[in-house]
Amino acid sequence: MTPDPISLGLPGRVAAPLAYAGWWVTGVLFWFLERRDLFVRFHAAQACVVFGAIAIVVATLCGIAGASLLFMPNAFGFWAWTAGLIWVAGLVLWVVAIWHAANGRLWRIPVAADIADRMCS
Repeated sequence: MTPDPISLGLPGRVAAPLAYAGWWVTGVLFWFLERRDLFVRFHAAQACVVFGAIAIVVATLCGIAGASLLFMPNAFGFWAWTAGLIWVAGLVLWVVAIWHAANGRLWRIPVAADIADRMCS
């Protein structure tokens, strides 16, 4: 990480946590807009992968919960609770990721970090 402002005009220790701020949405924005600072690009790519996957899983489980109301109403609670638990776990992961990025640490979330490395190279 360089102390110089990134191509967006922000210091890397400000831009990296902002890449996580809106889950995968701001990750995509920072990944496309930042071209010089690999620290910011890595965190943006990791935000895309992790929080994009969590959003897809939660949306899918909510869809299954909704569909279960038509076919198996008793299963609705299970699917809704599962989606909620994953969402809460995502919030905890989100706070930890922002904290590490704000402190200038290259925190690597398993599996997602390998994909983020490929996205940044």
